[in-house]
Amino acid sequence: MELRPTPKHIDRSSRLIEFLLIALIPFVFIRPFWQAAGWLLMVILPLLYARLTVGRAQGYLLHLAYRSGIPVRGLLPHSVRRLDR
Repeated sequence: MELRPTPKHIDRSSRLIEFLLIALIPFVFIRPFWQAAGWLLMVILPLLYARLTVGRAQGYLLHLAYRSGIPVRGLLPHSVRRLDR
């Protein structure tokens, strides 16, 4: 008895919706006031986001922000005061 081959992409989630949402932010908020910047950011932001996240572990951008010194609220619970003793 031979099993039918399963496609390799069956469990892979599509990130197309994420990229579209990131592209729509400048389209909605910036383009009405500054046409050229809105169109330019519509192309650049999804490409930058893809470069920073594709192939990386989940939560990589939070890790990168924390290591860069950018304050990230809600990353640790308030009950944690110090991590080293």
